[in-house]
Amino acid sequence: MSQLQRWYKGFSYRGSPQILVEQIANQVQLHNLSQIVPGLRIEKEANSRKKFYFFLAIESIQMGDIPSEVKSNLIENPACSRFFKEKFRDKIVDDPNFIYKDIKYMVEGTNIPYQLEEPVSDDNPFDFTASLITSQAYLQDDGKDFSHQYERLLYWLSALGAGSWESFKKACQSLELAEPRRILRRLKLLGHLESSADGSKWSMSPIALVKVSSQSEYQEFVLCGQRSLKLVQKLEQLTTVTSINQRDAPPSIQLQLAHSKNVSYLIKQITEFSIIDAGESSSQLANILPNIDTWQQNLRNLQGIVPSSYDWKYFDGNDFVDCISPKETGMYQLSPREINNTFTQTLFYDQPNDKWLQGDWYGLRFLALYHNQDISCIVHYNKTTESLAIPLDQRWPEIYERALVLASGLLPTYQRTEQSWWLVYERISSKLATQLTDKLGIVTK
Repeated sequence: MSQLQRWYKGFSYRGSPQILVEQIANQVQLHNLSQIVPGLRIEKEANSRKKFYFFLAIESIQMGDIPSEVKSNLIENPACSRFFKEKFRDKIVDDPNFIYKDIKYMVEGTNIPYQLEEPVSDDNPFDFTASLITSQAYLQDDGKDFSHQYERLLYWLSALGAGSWESFKKACQSLELAEPRRILRRLKLLGHLESSADGSKWSMSPIALVKVSSQSEYQEFVLCGQRSLKLVQKLEQLTTVTSINQRDAPPSIQLQLAHSKNVSYLIKQITEFSIIDAGESSSQLANILPNIDTWQQNLRNLQGIVPSSYDWKYFDGNDFVDCISPKETGMYQLSPREINNTFTQTLFYDQPNDKWLQGDWYGLRFLALYHNQDISCIVHYNKTTESLAIPLDQRWPEIYERALVLASGLLPTYQRTEQSWWLVYERISSKLATQLTDKLGIVTK
């Protein structure tokens, strides 16, 4: 049997090395490519002021043969394809394919791994070392441009009000924004829109001012729901407004009001728009959310699943592995055995009740981890900074994560320690952290 060999594909790029590494690492994690793309090496002393070389480690049977999943999910993926436009070119060597000894003199000591090597349970995301990437690093290069592209999308969706999934996809494509499903999820987390249970339709949420946690002398609010340039300009005339760029979402519009002022008074001054005083939506949502077992019971139950009609894969806590048929509770991928049918669906199997449950992908994965007795779902909480960190591969169900996001009006930042990737949420009170982790059955460290 032929054995896999590790080789390196060379490319050149001009821009931020840190952002390049983070973007490529994110896609490898998101698409479960770490077994095929086990590493990335950067040229010594690379910086954003000049073009530099980087080398993608690939494992395949034939050197130079890039697996199709690496091409589609990484090299040709619009989210990071700009990094791979220029292949390695040298006056002496013109072949962009190498083994390690060929490039060792260029990259020795600069390997940047992104494959998890140790369990995350012993890793502290607040104990940052040299390998640290924050949202500020994200925005040093072109994050501002990305955030404004998402703002254009939000303006367009707000003007339309509602539509089909196809209309949402086309809007994303016209603005060259990749992965519309992830965009939809992020906009829902931020309180801008909602979607139908089957995902076929979307509708904008009403304009709302959501109160967020503040340690300053002012009351602070974030603008959620529909948005227009005229609305933002009107708010800027009446109060202090701060726009915080987010690389993967529209800018967060944050308002400050003196404690002596009532937000209702501000709303009454804006007669052109209907605005809701939503209060502390994060706490309100946390109060009404059920525990994880009840949430599971309320998921949509799909009827008529015939196991013999599908090929099956079972999520073992790290990856999907082939199985003959579903036998135990957990998350499964099922593909019809019909010829030329490439449709794959992910569902959760509730074995005691013989139910097939449908929900958001991260929610189903969390359920699988929750029911896996060999895995503990954890968070780290820092009381001093009011920050909550969740392992990237233990992301919460969408509705629970929304309670975290609405506490600040900001999506989580990605933090990397020596061992793991983490999602870090800001302005999370101790009460909110305890309330949500108790409902999800999570261990706090």
